[in-house]
Amino acid sequence: MRFIQIIESEGDATQELADVQGYAEMARGDDTVKVERVTVCSDRNRPGVVVSIAEFASWESAKQNDEHEITQEASEAAPDGTTYRDLDVHGVVEIGD
Repeated sequence: MRFIQIIESEGDATQELADVQGYAEMARGDDTVKVERVTVCSDRNRPGVVVSIAEFASWESAKQNDEHEITQEASEAAPDGTTYRDLDVHGVVEIGD
C-alpha cells in the first residue's frame, strides 16, 4: 500500500525546498533511500508554515528510509515543533486533464 508522510513546520518554504533539493542531491544514486517524491508547500492561510508531502511505495519503505543516515541528519536539523502525519493511501482519483 502506498504511503504518504506530511511534515509540517514553521519556516520558509524557499529554504525548505533548497534543503529537500540538497537531500535529493546527497541521495542520488543511493538505492537505499526510499522516498520517491517530496512536494514542498507554504500554507496560504498560515504564513510561515511549511507543509512537505513525502511519498513512498509503502510504510515499510518509509520506515527503511527513516533509518537512513541522510534522513537522520535532515531530521536533526528540523525546526522544533515539527509534526509528522503518517497516511496509508487507499486510492487516488484523477479529476480533469
